[in-house]
Amino acid sequence: MPWAIAAMLPMLVFPAFGVMAIGPTVQLYGQTIFFWIMGTVLVGYALERHGLAERFALRFLALPRVGGHTGRLAFVYMAVTGLISSCVSDAATIGMMIPIGMSIVVHVRTLAGAAPQERTRFGAFMTLGTFYAAVAGGTATILGIPHNAIAISLLERFTGRSIGWFNWMLAGVPVFLTLLVLFYLILRLLLPPEIHQIPGGEEFLKREREKLGPMSSTQKRVLFVFAFMVILFIVPPIVSQVLGKAHPLAKTLERSLPIWSIPPAVMFLLFTIPAGGGKGEALLTWKDAVQHGPWNVMLLCMGALAMAEALAQFGFVAFMGDLLRGAGLGPVALAYVAAASTAWSTDFISGTAVTTLFGSILIPAAINAGFNPASMAILIANVALGLTFPWAGAAASTAFSLGDIDMARMIKVGIIVTVVFAATVATIHILLSPFV
Repeated sequence: MPWAIAAMLPMLVFPAFGVMAIGPTVQLYGQTIFFWIMGTVLVGYALERHGLAERFALRFLALPRVGGHTGRLAFVYMAVTGLISSCVSDAATIGMMIPIGMSIVVHVRTLAGAAPQERTRFGAFMTLGTFYAAVAGGTATILGIPHNAIAISLLERFTGRSIGWFNWMLAGVPVFLTLLVLFYLILRLLLPPEIHQIPGGEEFLKREREKLGPMSSTQKRVLFVFAFMVILFIVPPIVSQVLGKAHPLAKTLERSLPIWSIPPAVMFLLFTIPAGGGKGEALLTWKDAVQHGPWNVMLLCMGALAMAEALAQFGFVAFMGDLLRGAGLGPVALAYVAAASTAWSTDFISGTAVTTLFGSILIPAAINAGFNPASMAILIANVALGLTFPWAGAAASTAFSLGDIDMARMIKVGIIVTVVFAATVATIHILLSPFV
């Protein structure tokens, strides 16, 4: 059954079994997250469709002293992938970066004397590097992964507090940078490239960059929309920090520019600003929205939050909170338990479902244990990303489908990476939770 259809089952089950009438059941689905995900994903698609992401990637990969060495090239490639993934979904980032990564792999494979379809350690390195870097980048900002918005929504539901762009990045950026380095070192240790020097590598990447030509008017307009979105996200918290939360301007911006309203506002620009080329079309058309809008994910997230609301109303969240209190977990132990249970569960259940379930239980538990609930919400979203199995999510399956890595190797590396992943994220949040 498609996720979107499964997400609507409560509309059938709740009235049928007398849990809740259809009216109150439908009201559970009135979630702001629907338009948040639609807006952020379509912004990412606009960056991809009009070639800005590829231009950004090749600009960094073609830097001097990068393209001639496999180690430096792989690290810069992973860093660029992570930076793009901080603003575009992880699966979409993999989709747009893989053509660049695979062209590099083919070039190196030829230099190493390998057969065209032969699997190489460097090919596996770049495949998993794309995957892991996209996952790491998704932790950096609230835009990175769709279920980040679920964590924010659950925090508002249980505490009344909303996380801003900077609040998230206070923990998200250190998590991203630390994971990026650790993932690179693990891959370098387990999958060392067959060759270290790449003769003609810098020239190859410069030629690829030159093929793009100068930035088009359409790309400049998309860049303007993206920059405008970032400005809308960062202005209210900056004003609040500079003038104080009680200042009339800070209050006005907080009321008129809540984070949930920004992606829909940006969509107005994407669908009204004309693209260059004289075709009369906007930067995005409704056909783009129909074909590339994440309808499955939007309905799944909306249904997940509806279930979280129902679980809270009927006492399940309070019941689980009492069990955790009875276990006597302190704030440090709770953070490690949350990270480990969330990370391993996401190898078998969607990140959306895991974020909803564990967020509903662990955010209230964090309050009782004396751990910052905002930090707990970000922690859960940070680790709700399956890294071990090909079926752990869209990002994992996209990376595996390329054929440059077999299942045994992906699982072996994934187990090690998941342990490091969960422990690192929990440790950083323990250290930074007082500041989030």
